Amino acid sequence: VAGLGHILGYVGKMTEEDLKNNPDYRPSYQIGKSGLEIIYEKNLRGLAGLLEVEVDSKGRQQRQLSATNPLPGNNLYLSLDAQLEEKMYEALAAQVQAANSPGGAAVALNPKTGQVLGMVSYPSFDNNIFSSSEVEEKYQELMNDPSKPMFNRAVSGTYPSGSIIKPVIAAAGLQDGVITENTTINAPGEIKVGNWTYPDWKVHGLTDVRKAIAESVNIFFYAVAGGWDKIKGLGVEKLDGYLVKFGFGAKTGLDLPGEAAGLVPDPAWKEKNKKEIWYLGDTYHLGIGQGDFLVTPLQMAQAISAIANNGELLKPRFVTKITDKDGRLVQEYQKEVVRNNFIDPQNLQIVREGMRLAVTAGSAKRLSDLPAAAAAKTGTAQFGDQGKTHAWMASFAPYNDPQIVIVALVEQGGEGYATAGPVV
Repeated sequence: VAGLGHILGYVGKMTEEDLKNNPDYRPSYQIGKSGLEIIYEKNLRGLAGLLEVEVDSKGRQQRQLSATNPLPGNNLYLSLDAQLEEKMYEALAAQVQAANSPGGAAVALNPKTGQVLGMVSYPSFDNNIFSSSEVEEKYQELMNDPSKPMFNRAVSGTYPSGSIIKPVIAAAGLQDGVITENTTINAPGEIKVGNWTYPDWKVHGLTDVRKAIAESVNIFFYAVAGGWDKIKGLGVEKLDGYLVKFGFGAKTGLDLPGEAAGLVPDPAWKEKNKKEIWYLGDTYHLGIGQGDFLVTPLQMAQAISAIANNGELLKPRFVTKITDKDGRLVQEYQKEVVRNNFIDPQNLQIVREGMRLAVTAGSAKRLSDLPAAAAAKTGTAQFGDQGKTHAWMASFAPYNDPQIVIVALVEQGGEGYATAGPVV
């Protein structure tokens, strides 16, 4: 199955460091270096056999004293769906190539359990080369490749989220009471605050929260975040608080190495790192997933799962159970709730209705002809000062009983619906 290199990882020769950390290992051993191989090294290892013999002064064997048979390691059972993984890899590769993008990622979670159904980072690598004879030169090739095939963009890549954060911001606004499902504003094409102009992508007119999600109305989310017109706004502290509750700014705890925490910026961070005070405009940018806010595709999938499953933030995981060589259960992993009850179910229902509306009449219409009813949010995230954008889409299905959440990202892919949409 293509694209499994980042997940399974590989084994390699012991280094000084490995020997120091594993005093019971021998220099001749192979050891997990990345992926599940390194996280579950002790489970997969087994025990080496031992033969004790008596030799004469010339080193010739005289007799056997004792023998211990080797024991195979344990088996890992993964939640991955091989056909889905294959499909995700194909779809992502096609869109990355079509957009002439440096790379992308896609994550599929089961929102009921947190189990990872599929995860792809493109470009990828074939982990079989690590057991080939040309491992040294192949490894150097991979390390020197400017497209960074060894880098797992799904868990280690951090990006501005753009508009796919808006369902989270809507949930925060509803929960805090700065908006209700009936709050409406007449959204113009831009708003001016002092000398600054904050644009939208078109004039949306009369807008409530469902329409704001479906049509990705910037002005509405500026208002929810920082206040405008009759919406008083959350303010940066409350806004940050909700982003943290949804799992941003912290590692998810997935059973893979190299996870990035992303960034939920606050006034203290800005003062320290940019030597500037926090402006209202920073709060506005945060409300639409721009500015210094950074997320991983995995974090985004975790947050959208909490919206899909009615309010449980779940720890994502690949391994469902571990058995010994004879198939006896060693450990079974239950669903792990990081936090719950931080958004009321009726508020999450309103957000889900907005995401459904995005598919039936809004920015994610391309998902409307699927055999299962889907809900979604598109995102086009600006980065740097060249006017380039990352393309995002977050989605879950079936709408009334969500069983899969998919988040897709195409780096420098342009518009979310156009480039990440087909992947989803």
